[in-house]
Amino acid sequence: MVQLSTVRACNADLVKNHHITAVFVGGTSGIGEYTMRALASTVGTSGRGIRAYIVSRNQKAADAIIADCRKVSKDLSLIQDVDRVCQDITSMEEARKPDGGTACIDLLVLTQAWFAFGGKLERIETSEGLIMSFSLLYYSRMRFIVQLLPLLAASPLQGRVVSVFAPGNEAKLFTDDLALRKPENFGFANFNSHTAFMTTLFFEKLAAANQGKLSLSHCFPGIVETPALTGNGVPSWFKGIWAVATPLVKAISTNPKECGDRLLFTISPRFPARSSDTKKDIKTPGKGEKLEVATSSDGVLGGGCYRNNAKSESVPLGKPYKSIRLNEVREKVWDHTMNVFENISTKGHYFG
Repeated sequence: MVQLSTVRACNADLVKNHHITAVFVGGTSGIGEYTMRALASTVGTSGRGIRAYIVSRNQKAADAIIADCRKVSKDLSLIQDVDRVCQDITSMEEARKPDGGTACIDLLVLTQAWFAFGGKLERIETSEGLIMSFSLLYYSRMRFIVQLLPLLAASPLQGRVVSVFAPGNEAKLFTDDLALRKPENFGFANFNSHTAFMTTLFFEKLAAANQGKLSLSHCFPGIVETPALTGNGVPSWFKGIWAVATPLVKAISTNPKECGDRLLFTISPRFPARSSDTKKDIKTPGKGEKLEVATSSDGVLGGGCYRNNAKSESVPLGKPYKSIRLNEVREKVWDHTMNVFENISTKGHYFG
């Protein structure tokens, strides 16, 4: 486990020398908000400054978190709306040209999600032909990265991407049904596993293609108490169980502030973009603990694609990935995802 004191020291050391530009997608509540607040708090104590974009549907909540943030409100399950949001962000960054330099994004945090319950996970399709919950957790997030890639690649810190979901839950990937069209493939366990696989494989492709410029982390922050656990779409029976279990859960859950600090820690040298000359040891601020560069999900030291747990350590891959590597499934996931984007961009709908 990386000690929390080391995490916070590294965060403070980073922002001390750099103005940070960050985008938080789904950042008005829960884990996205906690990470936003961690960044604001760290910058406020020891940093040079921050420019943050909060992308969500809740203007009031965004205003309450940080009054200076610009906010663009769209339905983030729709790829065409993601494109419009990214264009807005790009235009604003290009217009301001910080310090006369190049427009960039240093950190992109992706936490948008929505689950509809009806005794089971419901298949609600968007107007673009994608399952809403799957689009928010996968397609929408990957589209944000692809569209904002020029700004991320321009970051002097190396562009950092954090997607919060469920690395470590992989058991099965439906290679013959990547869009999860078949009803028998769609349930909580299958959905979590499939989405986690897709995210890791797409991240690996991006990391390899953007060496020295892009670092991506797929993070499971542990059990974190968020409004999503009692919000719209959550059935009354679950809310009742949650109310009873809350005291116990709090005893074993990740504190919201710690959650935010650890997700912000993904900007640290522990999780660099892929490079041919990565050194193993990291110099930490002061007399902090000794840290080593993390190994990426494809087995490369500092390989640019990371799967992190609640203690900032790597999540083991497990056996299912062995057959996937042999069958070159990563390329299939990449091609499928880009085909979805192309179909929606040109035809307004995915029919695959």
